[in-house]
Amino acid sequence: MNLNQTILAVDDEPANLQKLRRTFVNRYPVIAAASGIEALDTARSRGDIAVIIADQRMPDMTGIEFLRRTLDLLPHAVRIVLTGYTDVDVLMEAINSCKVFRYVVKPWDPPDLLMTVERGLEAYRLSVENEAFRKELIRRERLARELEIAREIQRYILPRNCPSIDGYEMAVEYHPAREVGGDLYDFGCDSRSGALQVLIGDVSGKSIPAALYGAVFSGHVKSLFARALSPAETLSFLNENLVAHYQVSNYIAVSYLRLLPASGEVTFANGGMPYPYLVRGGEVTEVASSGVPLGLLAGTTYEETNFAIRPGDLLILSSDGTTDAVDPAERQYEPSRLVESIRRHAAEPATELVVNIFRDIRDFSGDAELQDDVTIIALRRL
Repeated sequence: MNLNQTILAVDDEPANLQKLRRTFVNRYPVIAAASGIEALDTARSRGDIAVIIADQRMPDMTGIEFLRRTLDLLPHAVRIVLTGYTDVDVLMEAINSCKVFRYVVKPWDPPDLLMTVERGLEAYRLSVENEAFRKELIRRERLARELEIAREIQRYILPRNCPSIDGYEMAVEYHPAREVGGDLYDFGCDSRSGALQVLIGDVSGKSIPAALYGAVFSGHVKSLFARALSPAETLSFLNENLVAHYQVSNYIAVSYLRLLPASGEVTFANGGMPYPYLVRGGEVTEVASSGVPLGLLAGTTYEETNFAIRPGDLLILSSDGTTDAVDPAERQYEPSRLVESIRRHAAEPATELVVNIFRDIRDFSGDAELQDDVTIIALRRL
């Protein structure tokens, strides 16, 4: 840490000021003031003063009065009083009320004063470091509280349980890369058609900004679950809303699925998320469907992909945090590894399957931190 080491010397006698300059020549910079008023003006304009050496007897104000008036201006500065007499009461007042580090009786011995100043500078260094530590501690405590609030918001927004649909099983596994994440997911059931709606998304960025942006977006999504919009219409509507009302740098990749449980018919629209994987008869295939993330371009339209989930089929939706994971050698968990993990665990119950897929990712990563949030949703037709 680079600390200021400038000395402010205050004395109404020119000879004493000259002697103080000689005491610290070639060691520390010295600013000289011939009166308390002049010295106060200097203290107000200079924040780099580490040591104040003030004569006690000055015509415009005493050294103690001057030092007291510098407490708010230079709270950490080391204060030394030069005195030609030893009035104990006065010196005790100086020490108690003005934070005086030492008093030095005139005439002073330059080497002794130099040693006193150097000890004072050490105290000054510790004081500044302690203050910096205190501010950092307060900042971290405030940040921890803000993160806790963000976590609570996210816990409230993200569904704790998957919907219970006759003839199907569902599970979700979610892990933020940081204290709070930018991934989001939600489920809805249309009471009129009985359709299951599944949305998974990934807000650009990480931590609190991404989580809060995702929270706003999730509110819009919930309001649309009850409307009779198709997945493509839903993404277009959400995109226009984001572009029109939120002029920020974030965008949101989203995929939206609507399933008719009785027939297994799926309508799917994608806005920048990884392709889903369909597992059928031991084979894992991508459901190719692409589109532009939401919040980037006004007037964007989205295409729909239609397919069916047959009895025994398994559908996996995930965020790109799955394949963005890296090992300690910075090799990525490529899609081929994810496909192999899905194939290995495909026969397991959905709740175990998503846990084990994520465990494979963490085993690959080892001690490396997650690069991005990871969300895995499994939907199986029994």
